[in-house]
Amino acid sequence: MPGASEAPESEPDRGVRPVVVLPSAVEVLALVALSVLVAVLEVLYLPVHVGAVAVPVGALAAAVTNPVLVWAAAEGTDRTLVAAAPLGAWLLTLGVLVVPGPGGDVLLVGDWRALALIVLGVVPATLVLGGHVGTSAVRRAQLRR
Repeated sequence: MPGASEAPESEPDRGVRPVVVLPSAVEVLALVALSVLVAVLEVLYLPVHVGAVAVPVGALAAAVTNPVLVWAAAEGTDRTLVAAAPLGAWLLTLGVLVVPGPGGDVLLVGDWRALALIVLGVVPATLVLGGHVGTSAVRRAQLRR
């Protein structure tokens, strides 16, 4: 038989393993949970002093972590709400930490370090989010053609 030694074309290659891809909802939920944890840690590290000089380590960390979280959430989606989810969770967490506790304790004190945390946490992440909005608008416009 001339074709007996040939494998059928519909049979999959047994040496290749399929790539496991997590659902994007699980990834975004993990990024949201991570942004809540990062917000708490940034607030706790906000009052750090080096000698007599206040160094807002939490604000500097927010300038790095928030854009990365927004960028990671924006990967693979055109939805702005999905991309903005980590930033929204971060802002909500800061809002909760501003509220005084039962004894009147407040974690996020209203001074220049808190303002630095908010500005350095929101502005770079918003710039990344704006870039995502622009590229997704271009993609949608190209799909319409």
